[in-house]
Formats: sequence, C-alpha cells, structure tokens
Amino acid sequence: MEYWISSKEVGAIYPGIFSHPLRCGSVFIGREQCSTPFLFNPFELYLSGMLNNPNIIVFGQIGFGKSAFVKALLSRHLQHGFCACVMDPKGEYQALARMSGGSTFSFGNGPGAGLNPLSCVPGSWPASRAHADRLDNLVLTFGAALQRELSPLESFVLDESLIEAERACGELDMFDIYEMLMNMRHREYEGFGGFGLEASNSAGQLALELRRYLFGDLVGIVDGRKTTSGCSFLVNKFMHVDLFRAFRPEAMRVGLPIFMSMLSKQLTNSSRRYLIALDEAWLALASPGCIGFFRSYWKLARGYGISNIAVVHRTEDLFASGEAGSVSEKVASGLVSDSQTFVVFRLDPSSARRLGALLKLSEREVSLVSTLARGQSFWKVSERSYLVDIMLSPAERSMFDTDKNMNS
Repeated sequence: MEYWISSKEVGAIYPGIFSHPLRCGSVFIGREQCSTPFLFNPFELYLSGMLNNPNIIVFGQIGFGKSAFVKALLSRHLQHGFCACVMDPKGEYQALARMSGGSTFSFGNGPGAGLNPLSCVPGSWPASRAHADRLDNLVLTFGAALQRELSPLESFVLDESLIEAERACGELDMFDIYEMLMNMRHREYEGFGGFGLEASNSAGQLALELRRYLFGDLVGIVDGRKTTSGCSFLVNKFMHVDLFRAFRPEAMRVGLPIFMSMLSKQLTNSSRRYLIALDEAWLALASPGCIGFFRSYWKLARGYGISNIAVVHRTEDLFASGEAGSVSEKVASGLVSDSQTFVVFRLDPSSARRLGALLKLSEREVSLVSTLARGQSFWKVSERSYLVDIMLSPAERSMFDTDKNMNS
C-alpha cells in the first residue's frame, strides 16, 4: 500500500526525530516541530510514571534563549500553584520576583543585612533539637568560611560557645557566638582537660575569622541580627536569592550553603512542591560548602517534593569545577545520573559531541543540537526525544530579556 505525502509533511518530521506525545496536561512550553503543543510538568509526569525523578538540567550557549526559558518555566509553574526558588549569580530574576509577588534576598546589602545561621528554629522544638540544629549551621558556617572541615577541638569549642550563648539568651545570632569565643580566650575550662591552651587559641582564631563577617570586609553575608532573622522570605511562594549584588565569591561559598540549610528544613516541614533552580550551576559545584547540599537535593528530590533545575552553558562546565576523580566531578556525574529531563539549546559542535556521549544521543541528534536556532530546544525526557520551539508572550519576552541592559 502506498501513501503520498507533501513536502510539508516531510518537513514536519525533520530531522527524523519522533516520540509519542508526553501525557501531560499542564504547563505549556511551546510547540513541537509538527506543531503539536508541548506541555511539561515534572511533578505530573512523575506521578504518571513517565519519569522516575523530577530533576532537570538545561544546557545552552549564551544568546540562544536558555535563561528566558528557565524564567518562563518557573513563572508558568507558579501560575499553576507550585512554588519556586532560584539561586541567581547574575541578578536577572528581580522582575520575576516582583511580578509573582515573591521576594528577593540579596547578599551584600550592607552591615546586618545577611542571614542569621542561628535562626529559623521552631519554638515547638525541644531544647536538645534546637541546639543540634543551631550547631549544625554553626559548624557549616565556619567550615565554609575556612574552606575545610573543622577539627574535633574546633567543633568542641563552637559547641561550648553555643551552650553558653543559649544559657544567656533565647534568640541568638552570630554576634553572640563572637562574644562567647572572645570570652573563651581568657578563661580556663576544666572540660577541656589538658587542651585548655589549644582551646583558647582555637577560640581566638575562630573569633578572628568570624570578625571579618560581622565587622570587617565581608559584612552582609551571615550577620543577620536576631530581631531580623533573614529567614522570613523562606515562606514565600517565590524566593529569589540574589548572589550578584555581593559580587564576591564568599557569598556563594558561605552564604549559599547556609541558605540551603535553612531551605532544606523549610522543605522538610512543608507540603508544598517547589522548583529549585540554580543558574550557573558550575559556580556552586566549585564551592566545597555547597557540594553536599546539591548531592542530597538531587538524591532526595522525591522526598523533599522538589524538582531541581541546574543551568549550565556546556557539558564541560559541570565537570570543570574539579579534577578527575574529585568530589566535585563525582557530584556532577551524580547530577546527570539522577536527572531524567535534559533541555538543550544550541551548542558548538565539540560541546554537542561531548553532550551526545554523556546522554547517549544519536548522530542525528548531536548534529541537530549544533544547528538549533534561537528559541529552539532539544528535549530528552527519559528515553524520548522532542524538538520544541519555546513560545513566549510579548509580556514574557519583555520581562525575561537577558539583553535588556545591553540594549538600553
């Protein structure tokens, strides 16, 4: 039996990629090359069994619509009742925060405007749990600041400082810890046994490091006061964490792990589902303090009820943060293996080949990725492939235009 088709029908299946439509009824993204509407919602697809995990990785060169797509994806999920959070090293999401009624938290807004790592402890928690929660964040803060694991003695010094601060007052901030560390330098503690001198020296060194964040060159990162805990924004429908204003690596290295620690506790006690986007994901993978959180966020996405979105320019960016066999490289590999949705905008031929090897794309798919036009995207959803034109409304195009500052 023969069938006659026109060049129009042939063009509709170019370049030979065909998959059955996704069984998804919400969140319009654009149109496939055959003009079929393309809808995508990771939570809905997970519940229907189409996906085993809801995590997403977005690849693409600068200038081909990657950032506008991520903003539209978050905005449209917000309109369907989901929540979103974005870690933004480029300062591009303020307009979306304003439009959605969300809030922006900026590191580097001046003295006293940072996070308070000792806040966000529910009043219903028993004292022992509250102490453990504060101590976790305290150790995390100093470990991120020093870029190494704390010694047993340093951890013990922080524990003793926290105990004394809790005895003195109910609510706490890092200024209380600084005061206790400074006092510890001049006191002998029987509990330290023969380590009294070493403990005193350790307290002094920790106090000097903390002083930079409270009174020195690094204010505005973890110097939030107890009266303004800096965590009220965690309950908002859209949370925008602006890392661009601080314009220094300490905001990413120290501030972001603290924020993610606070967020993880919020997620544990919330029934709402979040999309959590990390723009320029390679920056976080280069930060030792962030690595553990990203590993757990990707592994435990279903338990948290979240869909993680990592945004990178090229495949190489994921692995450039660490040497072969390093923790960073292993985490980057884990992000790929623990994701089932890959959205690819145009890549140069060499990057397209590397991505093809990573995602096991066909030669035709690899060739396609290096020829995509602006606003075109190649999707790999589980084992299915789609070629999608991202569609933005005039209002979205105006709001999400990354080149606005360059063109003004």
